[in-house]
Amino acid sequence: MEDTVALSPGEIPTGAKQRGESKVNSVDRALVILEYLGTQTKEIGVRELGQAIGLSKSSVHRILQTLRARGFVKWNPDNARYSLGMRAFEVGCGILRSMEAHTVAKPHLEQLVNALGETAFLGVLDDAELVYIDKIDGRRSVRMYADIGARRPLHCTGIGKALLAHLERADVDRILAAKPLVRYTKNTITDPDVLRQELEKIRRQGYAEDNEEIEEGLYCAGAALFNYSGRPVAAISVSVPKIGAQNVQRDRIIKHVVQAAQEISAKLGYTGRPKTSTIG
Repeated sequence: MEDTVALSPGEIPTGAKQRGESKVNSVDRALVILEYLGTQTKEIGVRELGQAIGLSKSSVHRILQTLRARGFVKWNPDNARYSLGMRAFEVGCGILRSMEAHTVAKPHLEQLVNALGETAFLGVLDDAELVYIDKIDGRRSVRMYADIGARRPLHCTGIGKALLAHLERADVDRILAAKPLVRYTKNTITDPDVLRQELEKIRRQGYAEDNEEIEEGLYCAGAALFNYSGRPVAAISVSVPKIGAQNVQRDRIIKHVVQAAQEISAKLGYTGRPKTSTIG
């Protein structure tokens, strides 16, 4: 029979303590990786990441696989590099008010609703999808059901097209090549070349329109928000039933959305020089 060692109340066996410390170390390293990725404006490779935070390539790779499986990081197969995943945002929704774009945009969304009486949205790009991060209901509801956190396609939504129009050409090509453009209504653009022409038009005029492209009977006008570096960080939109979007009303909606987007962008430090390349 093996000798037993009496432990003081609350004392942890050495082996358990070591295993616990190992788990703590793994958690700490994962958090270090997430924190570092959060400071980066571009994707980063495993070797470069390991050198930056002082961990071996194998350790970084192992932790990244776990984080990727949970959605906290995303992997770009074109260059085998990593960046933060949308799950990191979703977990942080409890402190969403601390996000600069969200904080700055909030009162302007409220002004849009007060001026137009329609529902206003704030959304961001997550790889090949739009994710709504704020919504203020208008005085009358629209049929489109989209809550905060909901995902929608980019190619047939006002916010989605507004964001796509101001991405670098390589990013647009990657998104359009990832999967076919799904048809939702007879107005949905499903030809990538036609969509590229539409994005070029949006980029020139400064706003995007969803003319019953994701849902019949629904019209939407959207515009991108730019930060101090001139990059699109989010977009806003107003959605109305098509019957309420006749020419005069349509022009009024577009005017208010574009003005709000310009005011929000100015507060984010934008000076009128978007960093974007020709779509076509």
